[in-house]
Amino acid sequence: MKDAGAAFARPYVDAFFEVAGSVDAVEALLPPLDDVARALHASDELRAVLANPGVGRKEKRALVAALADAAKAPELAGRLLRALLDRGRLARLSAVLEAVRLRVDRERGVVEASVRASAPLAPEAAEEIRKALEARAGRRVRLQTELDPSLLSGFVVRLGSEVFDASLSRRLSRARKALEGAAGAA
Repeated sequence: MKDAGAAFARPYVDAFFEVAGSVDAVEALLPPLDDVARALHASDELRAVLANPGVGRKEKRALVAALADAAKAPELAGRLLRALLDRGRLARLSAVLEAVRLRVDRERGVVEASVRASAPLAPEAAEEIRKALEARAGRRVRLQTELDPSLLSGFVVRLGSEVFDASLSRRLSRARKALEGAAGAA
């Protein structure tokens, strides 16, 4: 798992996979669970009610059931939500879903690569980067992109422990060091 703080999620993830029976079944449950996670994230009031010890377990379960119904979540997804609620972990649903995705990726042989770019990447450029990384890694790659204007131009890719820096800021830094080295030698 990416985040050591998400180690609490492992038993939930293991049980979820075991009960679902297949990676495909788990993956099919992710969209409605994502909907519930978004609803929880979007509402301070909802989170406050679910965290309030003055609100009874029965009422909280009914609220979670309503959320699951609104998201059209199958019974297994509802069971995961209830398990998290009963153990005071529902607020960490997003972390559990991230751990589920990491396990799905691992079982499917997918690695994640991050791309920081100075401007939004055109879909064709992102696809070219993904294909080049797949050729290098010998595995399927899922790209996560983020904007970083400090790069000035270009992009930086991280695939596992490898970093490929094709940014203008890196080239300027190298040029500055070369000039400083040349000035120091003179």
